[in-house]
Amino acid sequence: MKVIKNALAAYGLKTEFAERRHKLYRIAYSWSHDASLSDDLVQETIMKAIKNAASLRDVATLDTWLYRILYNCWQDYLRVKGRHVEYIETHDQEQPEHVEIYQQAAIIKRVRNAVEQLPLPLREVVTLADFAGFSYAEIAEIVNVPIGTIMSRLFRARKKLKNQLLEFGANDISEFKLRRVK
Repeated sequence: MKVIKNALAAYGLKTEFAERRHKLYRIAYSWSHDASLSDDLVQETIMKAIKNAASLRDVATLDTWLYRILYNCWQDYLRVKGRHVEYIETHDQEQPEHVEIYQQAAIIKRVRNAVEQLPLPLREVVTLADFAGFSYAEIAEIVNVPIGTIMSRLFRARKKLKNQLLEFGANDISEFKLRRVK
């Protein structure tokens, strides 16, 4: 009897669930920042809502009821993953504006592309020196080549990077200098 009652209640609320699916997804995405996880959370929310549709006392509270189910699904996910985290929204006055973030991201993308185009031995050395911060001696030990070879590879890598970055034609990149790590 309970199954039939749930089925009838869920059928009556079918369009209500469908109308709210997009909003549920947006909230789930804002919590998880993962499209597939958000879709899974919304699907689980709707499945639980269909299963327990008969327990909804007032259709006017449908939104609250659905979002509470979504929140419980999210908490269950966090509990299962072992990372029960409390999210606190803060606004930092020191945080750069969106334009600055975009420009920084564009520069980082250009540098990454330039590094990816380097031959492997040069890429290894420049990433160990300039990105990881290792000294010449440490890099020589890691790569198992003489320190003079490390120095020459690093010189050639930086020279190629400089030329590649200047080829992009961006004036703002030309003022950046690759630092020397000893």
